Amino acid sequence: MIEIIPVAERKPEQVDTKTVFYIDNTLGDSMAKKYNYAIENIVLKNNDPIICFRHDDTQIITPLDVCNYKLTKLYENGDVGIAGVIGTIALDTNCTWWNGVPRAGGRWTYGSGYIIQGGKDKDGKPIEYPMKEHPGVHDYLATVDGCCMFFPKWIFEEGLRFDENLAGFHFYDTDISLQVLERGYKVSTIDITIKHFSEGKPPEIFEQLKKVFFDKWNKKVNGIWPISRLSKFNKD
Repeated sequence: MIEIIPVAERKPEQVDTKTVFYIDNTLGDSMAKKYNYAIENIVLKNNDPIICFRHDDTQIITPLDVCNYKLTKLYENGDVGIAGVIGTIALDTNCTWWNGVPRAGGRWTYGSGYIIQGGKDKDGKPIEYPMKEHPGVHDYLATVDGCCMFFPKWIFEEGLRFDENLAGFHFYDTDISLQVLERGYKVSTIDITIKHFSEGKPPEIFEQLKKVFFDKWNKKVNGIWPISRLSKFNKD
């Protein structure tokens, strides 16, 4: 497995190796552009069959050899195109996996996976808490969270790319998940342990970014929400 890690500015200790690569903001202020650069210049020139895109504030706790084994088994049938550690079975018009489908029970009903989430309390003290609605391997999701995503290399060889029309650092993960569904493949969780050191605060332009994403997929599903593995996608 090779790991692609986006950073705002590379630190002295963040040195590329044969399996870990850092992508900084010299490529522009867009996660999609960073990841597409990595696909063209690292992933497709590397022989490793499994690719991990993860945030620099994310730590993989499970030993990497165990991760490789579980991911290899998950991808061996060729029907899973992306795996994450947490996500949602159906994506509602709120366009966020963590809200699930509010009118049908929210995240408790539609959320799947497990992650250790970090952050700070109101006094600024570090905290961590698990998000664990329905943990385990579930290959019937709509989307997974972008803090740590795993792909089989072949799906990029088939032409899958991040949508560079989605600016900034939000919705690229939800979009790539729906692209996988649109191609007829599965979106899955994988039962490994990840710790995410983040408070998860949305930026001021979050609603603006969401509108671009919503308009794109609302057209593709002919206005029929929530979007799930059962959705019919308009190819036009």
